[in-house]
Amino acid sequence: MKNAAFKTNDVKHCCERKLAITFREGKEYNGWVNINDKKFARITVSKGRKDIPPKTYKTMAKQLRLTTEQFDDLLECPLDWEQYKQTAIEMIESFRE
Repeated sequence: MKNAAFKTNDVKHCCERKLAITFREGKEYNGWVNINDKKFARITVSKGRKDIPPKTYKTMAKQLRLTTEQFDDLLECPLDWEQYKQTAIEMIESFRE
């Protein structure tokens, strides 16, 4: 888990670029991941350039339905939209079985 390497604005910008999330502003940023025109996951990101506590980092990963290792990859660049989408589809199909 590499929560110390990233700040909240890093997470927000990565989600906007890689997952095409449009965030709503309020007390914090909230955005949805859409897969095949259906809402799949919602993520909440704190405003500002704050450090991310370990529990919050795990929660953000869980909100995107990723492990912390996959979330690390998403933020560091190896995981792109197509790989995320494939992971999500596999997860959906495993729930149906």
